[in-house]
Amino acid sequence: MPPRPTSEPSPAAAWEYALQLLTYRQRSEREMARRLQTRGFSGQVVTDTIDRLKGAGFLDDERFARDQATYRLATHPVGRRRLQQELQQRGIDPGLAAVTVKELLTPEAELAAARELAGKYRRRTGEDNRHYACRLARFLWQRGYSGEIIQNLLAEIHTGDDIDRPR
Repeated sequence: MPPRPTSEPSPAAAWEYALQLLTYRQRSEREMARRLQTRGFSGQVVTDTIDRLKGAGFLDDERFARDQATYRLATHPVGRRRLQQELQQRGIDPGLAAVTVKELLTPEAELAAARELAGKYRRRTGEDNRHYACRLARFLWQRGYSGEIIQNLLAEIHTGDDIDRPR
């Protein structure tokens, strides 16, 4: 999508637009830069505006990543892999995303969240243990839980034995 020309490509207009965006929700530096560039501001104006926002404490990728991850885990728990991917999609550096996820999502907390999700996942009428275990494993994998977490959980609910047994 080509940048939309702005009638006022001045630093003051960029500052006002950035503040307007921040009234809706927090943003990462990369998101803010992308929005300013899309609006038609020059590279130097964008860089200066980002620096000014960071200096004023309005942009902080660490705080943004922590807040986004905390909110996501509280509302719709996901695994470590998916949470890190979602942070990166919001413009967070992969290293910072990995550190944030590691701090907020301990293996015990991740297993507890997977256990809670599995408790809500219902077996279909007439479904055998093997099919249910495969569906549950796929469900948890799609939500970013690791194979180790899934195996531990399946072993806990006594369907892990049926997965590895040949037919």
